[in-house]
Amino acid sequence: MIDKNFWKDRKVFLTGHTGFKGSWMLIWLKELGCDICGYALEPEKNSLFNYLFDNKQKEFRNIYGDINNKEYLQDKILEFNPEIVFHFAAQPLVLESYLSPLKTWQTNLIGSLNLLESLKSYDQKCSIIIITTDKVYKNKE
Repeated sequence: MIDKNFWKDRKVFLTGHTGFKGSWMLIWLKELGCDICGYALEPEKNSLFNYLFDNKQKEFRNIYGDINNKEYLQDKILEFNPEIVFHFAAQPLVLESYLSPLKTWQTNLIGSLNLLESLKSYDQKCSIIIITTDKVYKNKE
């Protein structure tokens, strides 16, 4: 059972909030009453994020930025002062990874390291949850 009192007004920094999974997480965190700062690339035109939040009053901080820009990411983290970080930002598409392997590695590996490095300079206690995809596991079917 979810303790809504724990989440009420909890400061949550959410990377990848404009992606599919990140958008659903954003909805859930909003329902729990969190104070949310989303950090992600601008959403694609027909994204779930735009469907849910386009032209509506956003009840969260919405920052468009690249996880590969460590200085900007770190500035936004320190500015927001989160208690919890959920890390969804990634290039998740397998076919895209074949077409752009360097960009995929840069985003998924170095981007994650940028986030961890940014939190090293953070003076407050902060929990981080790093989300991945089922595509990293071997399919035994």
